[in-house]
Amino acid sequence: MSNKFVEIDRNQFCNALEAKGFTPDPEAYGELVYVRQHHVDPTMFVKIYTSMPIHSGDTRAKGTDAIRVMLIFKNAYRSGCLHKTTRVNRAGSAKAVIDRTFDRAREAYAVANKRLKEK
Repeated sequence: MSNKFVEIDRNQFCNALEAKGFTPDPEAYGELVYVRQHHVDPTMFVKIYTSMPIHSGDTRAKGTDAIRVMLIFKNAYRSGCLHKTTRVNRAGSAKAVIDRTFDRAREAYAVANKRLKEK
């Protein structure tokens, strides 16, 4: 993999996320966040923090941040992070960054599945 920084096109990234069942998080502010609710437990969500401004524009400048993927829980009483994956650096090709983002999302989803089996 090349360590060369790559800027991700907003439409390409958002379309890829939406094709996998993620939707924009209506509670997000400042940064565009995508969310996907767990299919069994509606209190668990995989969230992808895109590092893109919420209203317009592509990714931020080189080295200022990375894409982050987390497993979140939220119920009527509280919310919090259940699992934080390794950040996705924007290096290589745009496709490679998107693929690594989905790898991290699958990792978070697997943690959710494991937690459910342990209940």
